[in-house]
Amino acid sequence: MTPDVEFDALADELRTALLAEFGARAIYRRLARLVADPELARLLAGFEDEQRAQIDELRALMNVLGLRPVSRSRRRWLLSEVLALGSAVFGSRLALRVCVEAEQKRARWYAHMHAFLVRRGERRFDATLQHMTTLGQVHAQALGAWLANTRRR
Repeated sequence: MTPDVEFDALADELRTALLAEFGARAIYRRLARLVADPELARLLAGFEDEQRAQIDELRALMNVLGLRPVSRSRRRWLLSEVLALGSAVFGSRLALRVCVEAEQKRARWYAHMHAFLVRRGERRFDATLQHMTTLGQVHAQALGAWLANTRRR
């Protein structure tokens, strides 16, 4: 049997995406407790809940594909803590900009993964990957709008 290089690349991308989701959940949880604006805190807390569900979906997808997803990432948690602590000192705008870019990147990843699987005739994950793509776009737009509407004067 010949190795499936494309599938191995997809598996690596899924593992990377899962680690990124762990980081997103951690930063949203921490920022929700640190930001002064109650509306932003509610938004971030909601994002944390959505990230938790997204992690569960991604892990289930990986299991179906025969991959062994990790259950947590200490490194991503630590990086999120550092970013959050920096926001406590310097304000949350930088951390939120990083979150916007990360959400956009993960949305692109999921769209790419979806297209790859469709090309291979695999349609079982259409709804899951489309939802993941959309969720990243929605999070990025919401955070981007908040940043745009609260510019320093």
